[in-house]
Amino acid sequence: MKRKILLAFVLMSFCVAGIAALQLYYNYATYTAERRQFERDCNEALEEAVDSSFARHRRIVVGEFKGWLYDPSFIKITARWNPDAKQTVFTIKETEPSAIGQSQFSMGIEDFKERLDSITPKGRTVLVNHMARQVDTELKKGYIWFYTQKLGDSLNKLSYDMPLELGILKKEYQASLQKRGISLSFDFNRKPDGQTFQTKKVNISLRRPHKQKLLQATIVNTDLFLLRQLKWVLIGSVLLILITLSCFWYTFRLLLTQHKINTIKDDFINNMTHEINTPLTSIAITAEALKKFNHDKETQENYIEIIRHQSGKLISLTDEILAAARLESSEMELKDTIAISTLLQEIVAGAEGSAQISISSEEDSEVKGNKKHLSRAIANLIDNAIKYAGSEKPIIEIQSFAEHKQLTIRVADNGPGISDEHKEAVFSPFYRIPSGNVHDVKGYGLGLNYVRKVIAAHKGSISLKDNVPNGSVFTIKLPLS
Repeated sequence: MKRKILLAFVLMSFCVAGIAALQLYYNYATYTAERRQFERDCNEALEEAVDSSFARHRRIVVGEFKGWLYDPSFIKITARWNPDAKQTVFTIKETEPSAIGQSQFSMGIEDFKERLDSITPKGRTVLVNHMARQVDTELKKGYIWFYTQKLGDSLNKLSYDMPLELGILKKEYQASLQKRGISLSFDFNRKPDGQTFQTKKVNISLRRPHKQKLLQATIVNTDLFLLRQLKWVLIGSVLLILITLSCFWYTFRLLLTQHKINTIKDDFINNMTHEINTPLTSIAITAEALKKFNHDKETQENYIEIIRHQSGKLISLTDEILAAARLESSEMELKDTIAISTLLQEIVAGAEGSAQISISSEEDSEVKGNKKHLSRAIANLIDNAIKYAGSEKPIIEIQSFAEHKQLTIRVADNGPGISDEHKEAVFSPFYRIPSGNVHDVKGYGLGLNYVRKVIAAHKGSISLKDNVPNGSVFTIKLPLS
């Protein structure tokens, strides 16, 4: 049986270790996937923030450009109809021509089909919007078209001499991160310290892709953020491991309990077999002797007394077992009014052996209960004190007194006592204190368990402690009538 329990323990340990290992691997894989997604989000958010900042910068430049085209002190716009091309040709001319470069240019708009012989507000608006779209497209590609020298110089200065504002870029990046559920602080172009995450480098040069000005975001507290993101996964894994360990502990404890119960059962059966065989053998031998031989009347009386005595032992044994069984299967009736002082006197009067028993009790203490079972329970304590006294002459002191609406009964002896490790176990069914191969005191492990059940049925309690200098003290507390 022990080998089976050990084998079961090893197998269960491997199962628990396997489940824990799988959970750890799952958590690691989940963390790795979450970190990859986090890094991807941070990189995409930075690219999105840079593109958004560039778009904002272009909107500013294009807005200024449209303002120049609408300013007659800077640019003069005329229109004429070209019969050969069958379209309106717009001419853009600097009001104050520059000394170098071209100062004017002409262009047609393919989608504009109206005939204009001179510039109109509608025509001006169509031309300005068309050129603004072209400038926006050119800025995206990283170059500027010089329509006139002054327009080109102004665009070049506004587009490239005014750098991309990092403050705006930081706000855009923060908004992009929050859109992805990331609320962490960050810095640009910060030196790594081993505890931060750095994004890929992004070109933020206004002349990109022809020139490079690299920017990199450094995000702090990434591990803590990822752990917070995975907190329910981690909590679930921990709970699963704890439940697995609890089931393992419960199952193993159940196996040990089953093994213990089997051992106790075997001891009980062995003791019962011996206790039943001894009187039965004595009765059989005595009856055979009475049958075979002609004995005188006195010898016959002695043999009959032996049969009567051994029969009484069998009846006492079956009564004890049946009494314990009845307590398990039915509820005890508590109809008797019991005078404790009288009850103790009757119990002591019926005690067997040469024990020195003294009683100290209050005359008027009464309880409501079952006199038969309560009497047998207290008698069991006295019988145990006598049986386990060893070589000492049994000295038993019984006290009963009332306090705080409770009756207290104490049974103290001078026996060998009970060690602390067995004080609670002795009240378990079939339990006997281990004594190696020595079995000089017969018993079945039912007595103290029966006592506890009787006292519990009377809504009371029983406790055990050491008697100084040696022995044990059993204390019963019962509610007074």
